[in-house]
Amino acid sequence: MRKSVFIYFAACLLVSCASGHEKQFDTSLPEIRSLESYTETLLSYVESNPRLEAKVIGVVEYRNFRAELYAVIFTPPGEALHTVLVTGGVHGNEPAGADFTLSLVQTLADESTDFRSTSFEIIPIVNLWGWVHDSRFNYNGKDINRDFSSFETQEAAIVKNYLSGRSFDFVIDHHEDPHAKGVYLYQYGNRDTSAARRVLTEVKTLGYPLEEEVNMIILKTDNGLIEAPMWGLRYMRVTGQLSITNYARLKLSDIVYTVETPVNLPIAERIKIHRLIFAGLAEHAGMISVSFIKE
Repeated sequence: MRKSVFIYFAACLLVSCASGHEKQFDTSLPEIRSLESYTETLLSYVESNPRLEAKVIGVVEYRNFRAELYAVIFTPPGEALHTVLVTGGVHGNEPAGADFTLSLVQTLADESTDFRSTSFEIIPIVNLWGWVHDSRFNYNGKDINRDFSSFETQEAAIVKNYLSGRSFDFVIDHHEDPHAKGVYLYQYGNRDTSAARRVLTEVKTLGYPLEEEVNMIILKTDNGLIEAPMWGLRYMRVTGQLSITNYARLKLSDIVYTVETPVNLPIAERIKIHRLIFAGLAEHAGMISVSFIKE
């Protein structure tokens, strides 16, 4: 009994207890965004630079919906001393992450000579159906970001198959929080918070609020930062509730973050915050030598 209660608390520690799969899900949601237009833009950036490659890592298929899930790979001109994994659009109703990943591909296309020793792998939109229909969930009402233990969703299974056996020096996932009033970060299994603290201070200095009201039983935001311990991630795996970043910290990398922006800010400001945080964290970790994300 005591162990089961502890596991429950651990599950709530890293995932809001109110989140998860949606049993009565409306699959008739209208299309809000054009995946065709997004993909055309993405591929135009890739085709403009021979160091970029767009790889179809799987196909997502539902009733009246079929879409290719892409990863974009950047190979630096010099020896690849560092590897970076960037993901966005895991929740389809959090558009700033997918917009940021698209702008990151554009930056790599325009300025590839600035990145002489870092390779990038970018999965711009994980939840393709959800992004098109502005839904947190996929067509089956599943929260993909709770499925990186069981891999029952097509999307999580595709990402796992692509990343299985790989390792990265730095992983970052870009999200938004419709309930938050400010910006915050998750940092996983890493006691050195200097990079996160520094970048959050810069965000605050620029006039953006930091979130202080996210509470998860034991953990809560501290000046915009949530430190998630490794024991919590392991118990999340036992309960079958791993997020993509939980999985990444356990399997892929020692340096893993999730960025969360509040949707009450204008979309351009949210994208700017994602750029700022990514650049600051990546530069501190030695993955890039310049703050290359332009305003």
